[in-house]
Amino acid sequence: ISLWLLRRSLSHGRHDLHRHGLMMEESEKDEKAGEIVANNAGKKGAPGGPPPHHFEAIVLDKIDPNLFLARPENLKKPWPMARAVFGGQVLGQALAAASQTVVDGLSVHSLHAYFVRAGQPDHPIIYDVRRIRDGNSFATRSVAAKQEGQWIFTMQASFQKPEGYSVCHQAQMPDVPDPESLPDEHERYKQLLQNPDVEPLVKQLMKLRKRENHPIDVRVILDSLNWNTEEARKKREKYALSGLGMPSQMLWFRVRERLPDDEHVHHSVLAYQSDAELLSTARVELPWRSFWSARPMMASLDHAMWFHHPFPRWRADDWLLYVMYSPRLTGARGLSHGHIFTRDGWLVVSCSQEGLIRFGKDRGLPAHQRPNDKVSKL
Repeated sequence: ISLWLLRRSLSHGRHDLHRHGLMMEESEKDEKAGEIVANNAGKKGAPGGPPPHHFEAIVLDKIDPNLFLARPENLKKPWPMARAVFGGQVLGQALAAASQTVVDGLSVHSLHAYFVRAGQPDHPIIYDVRRIRDGNSFATRSVAAKQEGQWIFTMQASFQKPEGYSVCHQAQMPDVPDPESLPDEHERYKQLLQNPDVEPLVKQLMKLRKRENHPIDVRVILDSLNWNTEEARKKREKYALSGLGMPSQMLWFRVRERLPDDEHVHHSVLAYQSDAELLSTARVELPWRSFWSARPMMASLDHAMWFHHPFPRWRADDWLLYVMYSPRLTGARGLSHGHIFTRDGWLVVSCSQEGLIRFGKDRGLPAHQRPNDKVSKL
């Protein structure tokens, strides 16, 4: 069945006209262009800016109204040496598929997903969407992803018709440096490669990553590469991240190219990027030498997102601040939470994820064996 679907998609998929700008074909003229808020003038997404760019990592071929296919040539690995498809890409593609089955005027407000098996980059992925409910205010979709005859992923997503409200509150965004004042990934890797204190294995990993042309620009404030430095300690104190003793990471990100003015595209791209670095927050305190010498195995187990603010109050091609922290690492599982803020301080998305962090040196230990202290090191 998978081969038949792939052949049908390759022969007919390009002739379909799909809304939401999630296909490779040219999007229909965006009816929302005139609705972009005035303070977006001069930004990538503003009318009259550069032509929109299709974010290829979430592009799908539509096979029938509820069935979508991701081509192998568009599947990405998180690192060159990784064996599986990037989990965030599967998440983003699943949301892209679900979004094409809801009526106009409904926006995703939450999703809950499980990663069942590792996806392989050499085979197509089929996304099967089930229309659980279509109500006046909410719609519910269930998405299951299959590859080579096996289910690899499942997700529930809920969409809501926008409503007015008179009461709200939110967490305060940390007062962090502007993204323009921070080096991009290539500049940062170049600096770290010249640093004699950086482990050779870390440098090898950075050299592989440095060769990649990543579609998302990332500017790091705090992560595992600078966690154990004096500068990072001062940052953790300044941003009040050390009060509860939780490992944390902070970074700015945005898509490098302008995206179509379509909320479903931006939602799917944000789902894609939300998986990057979230799980690694749970091990950020561990020194790189100890971590990699322990032969780690990491994999996302589940992922949840809540979209608090509607598009176009935020855009994935404008700078967004990702603040991540981990309250618990135990039983070979790490739990991490994340909050995504706009540059002017609005909390627009929250995320949670539990993932597997298993060390080769721990294999064979009896299940009842545990550290005696609440905090332990490798």
